[in-house]
Amino acid sequence: MHARLLAGISFAALVLAGQASAADKSATWQAQIGDTASVQTQAKGGAGVTIAVIDTGLVSTNSEVSGRVAGGSACAAVTFTCSNGYYDDNGHGTAVAAIAAGKYTSTIYNSMSGVAPAATILSDKSLNASGSGYDSDIANGIRKAADNGAQVINLSLTFTPTTAVINAINYAASKNVVLVWAGGNGATNFNGGATTSGLTAAAAARLLFVGSVGATNTVSTFSNKPGTGKVSAGTTSTTYANLWLMANGENIVAPGIQFGSSVYASWSGTSMAAPEVTGAVALLEATWPILRTNGTATTVLLKSATDLGAKGVDATYGSGLLNLAAAFQPIGTTTVTTATGTQTNLTLSGGVMVTSSAIGEATPLRQALSGYTIFDSFSRNFSADLSHLVATVSSDSLMALPSEPTRPVASARTYFTGGGWAAAATTRPLNFAEGVWGDGLAAGPGEGDLAARLMGQRERGLTAMTLVDARGDVMSVSRGGGSTSAFAEAFWGADSAAADQAGRLQASTVLMGLAQGGYATSVGANLGGRVRLAAGWTETDQQYGVGLIGDRTRSTARATAIGANVAVTSGWRLGATWSSLSESNGLLGATYDGAGLLALGDHRDSRAISLTSTLGLGGGRSLIADAAWVSTSGATAGGGLVRDVSPLTARAFGLALAQDDAFRAGDRLSLGVRKPLRVTSGQLSLATTTVDDQGLPHTAFETVSLVPSGDETDLDLAYAAPLGPDATVAAQLSLRSDAGNVAGRNGAALRLGVTSRF
Repeated sequence: MHARLLAGISFAALVLAGQASAADKSATWQAQIGDTASVQTQAKGGAGVTIAVIDTGLVSTNSEVSGRVAGGSACAAVTFTCSNGYYDDNGHGTAVAAIAAGKYTSTIYNSMSGVAPAATILSDKSLNASGSGYDSDIANGIRKAADNGAQVINLSLTFTPTTAVINAINYAASKNVVLVWAGGNGATNFNGGATTSGLTAAAAARLLFVGSVGATNTVSTFSNKPGTGKVSAGTTSTTYANLWLMANGENIVAPGIQFGSSVYASWSGTSMAAPEVTGAVALLEATWPILRTNGTATTVLLKSATDLGAKGVDATYGSGLLNLAAAFQPIGTTTVTTATGTQTNLTLSGGVMVTSSAIGEATPLRQALSGYTIFDSFSRNFSADLSHLVATVSSDSLMALPSEPTRPVASARTYFTGGGWAAAATTRPLNFAEGVWGDGLAAGPGEGDLAARLMGQRERGLTAMTLVDARGDVMSVSRGGGSTSAFAEAFWGADSAAADQAGRLQASTVLMGLAQGGYATSVGANLGGRVRLAAGWTETDQQYGVGLIGDRTRSTARATAIGANVAVTSGWRLGATWSSLSESNGLLGATYDGAGLLALGDHRDSRAISLTSTLGLGGGRSLIADAAWVSTSGATAGGGLVRDVSPLTARAFGLALAQDDAFRAGDRLSLGVRKPLRVTSGQLSLATTTVDDQGLPHTAFETVSLVPSGDETDLDLAYAAPLGPDATVAAQLSLRSDAGNVAGRNGAALRLGVTSRF
């Protein structure tokens, strides 16, 4: 059967660059396919991909293609003899090749280059000087192109689905080759509306037909339309419309070698629209080799096309207008590869991890997630910033004073005859987040408000009761508040300078400070005057936890502490405390969704040994030292991005000097230096996925440190003095360096308060 090439139905010689009457060849594409230059850069211009042009041949010395013509280029005709090999003696083939893969130059004609300017061009001459050939010539050209490594074949000629051509298409498709066919210039329905039969399923998946639009994206008057005809592949069939794209085919500037070796012409026809699509396939497969392996490059273009009608069923515009910019964006569901090698839907997988001051902002983890590999529905890899999965505490919260929050408190204290007293207190609702991070966490908009929602917005009012007998034994119970000060009083004795400073330094109570907001109790007793024992227990709100509201895998924590101090000399007491922390979906105060992407283990246990010393210096002065060393168990993380977490070590310590009766009887002045809890060693294994040169994913594990970027130091100056028998005034100035163990985050806070008794 005779085949006639679809030559441009109109063209005019452009003799001088300055006399160009049409837009340069790529400017007409930019309106329909977006930022072509950006896509070309991402795809490296299609380098590594071979585009075969089955046409009238190619002038290999033309500046558009010079240096990129494949050595396998040859005459593929079987019904006529090529006197000069694959040399183009018509002009059509060279123009088509330049539109698909013309190189970048700065001339007026092609300042934006061909679609795939770095692709290799394979010319298989199958049409003669007048643009004619037979189906056997076309079929042989297709086969030769497939055998010579073509990844995409452009056929800007009449579609003639004879047995020879169909068999050749099937052969090329079996080698993962995409075939792009011009839709024709007859202003009629494609292939006369007849069904194309005999194709394999692989061939139907790798076949595209292209119609033409003009500058307004309206179908060109000459362009064929897909109509309602079908392609039959085995037991299935699909309409031409489902395999049909539109591209600009009017007034495309390309070489016009028939007018001179360096002359350009204005070309029109579906012959010009087809190579735009061919170049787009080359860019896609150069960027994502998996599309060639899976045979899905054509589907990507069809799915991403701009709808000009009823997509896939429109008898005029088919699947729509080529949109290369959209084709380079993720399509469908995005997924990540988990530590177990499975794909997890990124849009449905939540689980934001909220950091704690012990690990700072988790900077190494945030950096590892900032360029993380995700995949779309076509198994294409993209780089995405997933650092938002790590939520950090707000600057305001980190600047809060390290001691427990102060609120207006309604309290009553009753003194017993013979010594001792009992007290009860209540305050406005307090949640765990505020107890750990400070009032700023839940106050006002911004990061603090977000963190409050994540960490536990279900507030509970504080209720506390304390009983102190004549010997100084202490028992306290509370719900909804902090527990560190209560344990310090049980350990050292109520209202003592040592208890006051230990409550501020928060080393011996560091693990209890990570499990507040629920029930808590502390007891302390003197044994013979030289030894004092204390025990404490506290938990987060077990009904609501500290994680996301409604999350059945919420974070909760419980802590216990047992300690004793002994009088070494009349002015020196030395104490030791053993404490434990049991966290569910938590790690040293950091919380996460146990089923989320950044789960760090269902259950974590921490142990702490602390040493505390108080030394009387005489004259009402005392020196208090407090230090704790913490170890946390490792864990297998589960089904998220983290495979496992190593055992962790952490430390906290502080030193305070207190002066009683500094300026007046009953006052207390203190100066403290504090290093709050900070992880000193430990890491996690994060799944990281790369793709090979075939586009196949490979997952390895990156070791990510959990040591924070900063090392917080707090300087705390406090003063309290009585205002008569029923009132006390207190002031506290705190200076913080690397607040929250975040490097460079510094701040100061001042707190004033008055306590009245009535």
